Amino acid sequence: MTLATPVDTLPRLRDWPERLDALLRSRAAVPFEWGRNDCCTFVSDAIEAMTGHDVMESVRGYSTALQAQRLAHERGGLQAAVTGLLGDPVSPALVTVGDVLLLRHDDMELLTLCNGTCAIGPGPSGLVTLAAPEVVAAWRVG
Repeated sequence: MTLATPVDTLPRLRDWPERLDALLRSRAAVPFEWGRNDCCTFVSDAIEAMTGHDVMESVRGYSTALQAQRLAHERGGLQAAVTGLLGDPVSPALVTVGDVLLLRHDDMELLTLCNGTCAIGPGPSGLVTLAAPEVVAAWRVG
């Protein structure tokens, strides 16, 4: 499954900073939930806020960890699945606010958004930030 238009070539909307800020504010206290506010859906929702394009449209509908793991496994793992949706990764040194990071944290891989100096993603009680994360891969958005 590959996007017809790679996300790095989808232009960000003119008001993307305000749209991204609105999403972050709306999710600030929303707890992690598989298929609704997990790392993948959070990142996809952020990309949609910035570009108007839902990169996960074809894979939404899962609601458990097992279903999410199966989707990733069927696509060669999380990094391969994200590459299939977002295009080729770039050097983490090239990312900026709103770009996507695949991190290794507590022996798990998870997707987050670059927030300038840290990574941000959904946690048990709402959004969390991770300073100095171990970046496995990164993708530019727009």
